[in-house]
Formats: sequence, C-alpha cells, structure tokens
Amino acid sequence: MQVDITITEPLSGVAAAATDAEAAGYQGIWTFEGSHDPFLPLLLAAEHTRDVSLGTSIAVGFARNPMLLATVGWDLQAYSGGRFILGLGTQIKAHITRRYGMPWSRPAARMRDMVLATREIWASWTDHGRPLDYRGEFYQHTLMPPLFRPDPAQVDGFGPPPIWLAGVGQRLTEVAGEVADGFLSHPLCTPEYLRERTLPSLSLGAVTAGKELSDIAIHHSAIVIVGGDDTERAAARAAVAWQLGFYGSTQAYWPILELHGRGELGPRLRDMSRQGQWQEMATLIDDDFIDLVAVTVDDPETAADELYRRYDGIVDRLGFNTPYRADPRLLADLCAAVRRHGASN
Repeated sequence: MQVDITITEPLSGVAAAATDAEAAGYQGIWTFEGSHDPFLPLLLAAEHTRDVSLGTSIAVGFARNPMLLATVGWDLQAYSGGRFILGLGTQIKAHITRRYGMPWSRPAARMRDMVLATREIWASWTDHGRPLDYRGEFYQHTLMPPLFRPDPAQVDGFGPPPIWLAGVGQRLTEVAGEVADGFLSHPLCTPEYLRERTLPSLSLGAVTAGKELSDIAIHHSAIVIVGGDDTERAAARAAVAWQLGFYGSTQAYWPILELHGRGELGPRLRDMSRQGQWQEMATLIDDDFIDLVAVTVDDPETAADELYRRYDGIVDRLGFNTPYRADPRLLADLCAAVRRHGASN
C-alpha cells in the first residue's frame, strides 16, 4: 500500500506542508472541498514537490460542469508533470441545490455522464482533428473553436489525468467501477463494509465496462487516533466520536451503520442535526463503533500492523484521517511504520 496525506493548511502554509510531506515519505498528497477550494492548494504543492501524487479527495463534481473540470484538470496535470488525480464526489442534494445553487437529479447517472463528457473534451484536445461532439443525457458539449484548445504537447508522455470517484451506495460505486480509474472510499467505511458492499459493487461496474476489479485503484482514508500522551489521545477520540456522529446524520451513510447493527442511530442523529444539537451527537457513538472505524495509535509499529490487517488486499493507497489537529511528527512516524511493514511483507 502507498501511504498518503491530506493537506488542510491555508494557502500560505501549503508550500511548506507539501515539502514536509514529501520529505516525510508520503507518496500522495490530497486536498478536499471543505471551507476552501480543493484545486488551488495543489498548484502550490506541485510547485514545491517532485514525485508525490497530487489529487482532490474530493472536489464536488456537481458544483461544476465538465468543461470546468476538464480545464482545471488539464492545467494541474500539465504543471505537475503528470502527477494529478481528479477525484470527484457528488455531495448530497441539500448542498448541491441549496449551497451551490446547482441542479440535482439521479446522481449516479449524472456523475457517469460528467466523467464521460470530461474525457471526451480531453480527447478533442489531444487530437486536434477531432471535433467536440458530446451529447449526453445531462451534459452536451458541441463547441470547441481552435482558440480554446490547449496545446496537446503540454501533456505529452502522460496524457490527461485519471479520474477517481467517491461513493458509498451501490449504484454510485458501480458507476465508479464502470467509468473511473480509481475509487475513493469514505472514512466512515469499515473494512467489513468495503469487503461486503464496496468491492462487489465495483466489480459489477467493472464487468459492465469489460474491466477487472484490479484495474481500479482504491484509496481509503483511515481515521486514526494519535496523541503524545493519554490526554491528547482522549481528546482525539472525542473529536472522532463527534465526526462519526456528524457522518451518521447523513442518510447516504446509513447502510454502514445498518451493517454494524446500528441502523437506529441514523434517524436520531439526523433529527439532532436538524435541531442544531451538534455537540450532543457524539454521545450516541459508542466505543465499540469508534474502534470498528478508527485505529488508535499507542505505538506506530503496532498501529501499522493493525492497518495492514484491516486493509491489506482491499486498498492500494492508504491515507490518515484526523478530524482534529494532529501532531505531524506522530503521523510521519506512523507513515514510516506502515511503509516499513509493507517493505517487509
């Protein structure tokens, strides 16, 4: 497994964080669309690193359109020398319609159309004799004057970026297996959920496209609990409990709760979120469920063994998810331990 890190620094700190991440031995750097744009930090990361992969996990696809995705993806791929991964997710209806003011309908089918349209735009750029004529169910792109075509020489040797999709439910995961180059697993997903629900759905989608499951790279951002002492680890555990409660309030993630006998939690957490009881949500998350989802790092070597026990044979890339401010030195120690474990097996 390759080991990745997610950078959450403001733009002023991205260059130093990316340099430190590569020096610490991480093999990939990811950003996500939260309170800041996910693409801008990767331009700085590309400038200050040489070898690490750079990707969005995730950028909200439905907040944009295929032409915008094609353009920013092309530019980051060209500037990074072929190291960029365009990772997309759907978000949920309320955010797309109420936060972004964009249309929502049949998300799996729309995402499939978005990926195919983006690739067709790239194809029209890499082959200057090819007209742009994409007519999908949701997206139509039929105009590409020469002035707006980038030089295909910019991506010589590596081509446009791969597209990875995020998903939890069966239908979107099948779409990822069909049209994506990789899959981004949600941090709430347990190893059991990945084995019993995710891999079969990815396989179904892959078969549709004449592919094998092994053709699809899989990334999982594992929640880890780290701290310099028991007090810090207890605070980290409390933050993880709150994060799991927040995730559990979203109906799209309820199948994970149901798989582990906690189906009744979803509606309760959703009701609490609607009442603004954000802090109280953590009280519904029991210790056993925290330990199902998260790995506590008392010792890096022992934690590395546990991460391999859970995810070896399932994922190709492993990241560390910390919904609290973790000491980067402790995470770097864990990264080194995971890489040592992989090298010795």
